[in-house]
Amino acid sequence: MNTDLKNAWENLKKEMPKLRIRDAAKHLNVSEAELLATKLGPSVKLLKPDWADFLLNTTELGYVMALTRNESCVHERKGIYKDISVNGQTALAVGEDIDLRIFLNDWKYGFYAEEPKENDVMRSFQFFDSKGEAVHKIYQTDKSSTAGWEKIKTLFVDETQVFTTPTKTSKPKTETNDSKEIPQFLEAWSKLEDTHDFFSLLRKFKYSREFSLQAASGKFTFKISTEDFLNLMQESSKRELDIMIFVGNPGMIQIHTGKIQRLEPMGPWFNVLDPEFNLHLRTDKIESVWVVDKPTRDGLVTSVEVFDNEGELILQMFGKRKPGIPQSSIWFQLTREYLNPSLV
Repeated sequence: MNTDLKNAWENLKKEMPKLRIRDAAKHLNVSEAELLATKLGPSVKLLKPDWADFLLNTTELGYVMALTRNESCVHERKGIYKDISVNGQTALAVGEDIDLRIFLNDWKYGFYAEEPKENDVMRSFQFFDSKGEAVHKIYQTDKSSTAGWEKIKTLFVDETQVFTTPTKTSKPKTETNDSKEIPQFLEAWSKLEDTHDFFSLLRKFKYSREFSLQAASGKFTFKISTEDFLNLMQESSKRELDIMIFVGNPGMIQIHTGKIQRLEPMGPWFNVLDPEFNLHLRTDKIESVWVVDKPTRDGLVTSVEVFDNEGELILQMFGKRKPGIPQSSIWFQLTREYLNPSLV
């Protein structure tokens, strides 16, 4: 255990008692996983890195809160882990409530944690990547299966409890963003048959996502303002439209499907505060917002994609749809209400 770091964190908490662990890690120039590891002992335990087996057992946890975030957005969804499948280093959870796309190559550390909360204890399983950044967290609720939590804790706690310091290196970027190939790229875009094929298209041309949207501006994409995007959220709520909100990081994408109801701006944060779904978006981190059309065999599929100032995808928003079913005409028309006049 890093005693110096533990002491530094304790001192910081005295100065700033409401500071969250992620923000404390930034203050101390370490990762969140490193801070959590300073608590290894009775209340915090390392987990065996058997991620696939762990996921296959999550159905026994019962009703929980699943949390996935990136630097600018937090996505919290309550429900039960269902229909878990693992294929090599990718996995899926496709329940009606908890809907996940999981990339296990980016999972490095797992913890079981118990933290004091008023007159109770908040229990969680927390997972981090090789840099110690949070990938996914699962929190117990008062509707969870106590027996299931105890069973999984017993099965997956690593008795050796040896924590290795995260690496600070980042994966090298493979994008070239060669503008000479834009005509060929747009031609290939026009022949898409499934939204998932877009990832392969980006890899083939070695384009970053944001560069590709800029390249397609006026043909398949157009830019809207942050204010337009927030208005789009408000209108979706007012019209009680079923939408899909994707938030992710390299190791996880978490999806909410359904209506959004209680929307509350609080300073730089734009929040959805519904009983089963919470979203916390830092609007001051938004650099650009794009409306994106992709042709598919089911017709056009339209998304709204939000990026930060480093070109990282913060959030995606779609009208609710399933393969074989066209997207909502109401959703499509709603996105067109913010069409750039220069494209009309």
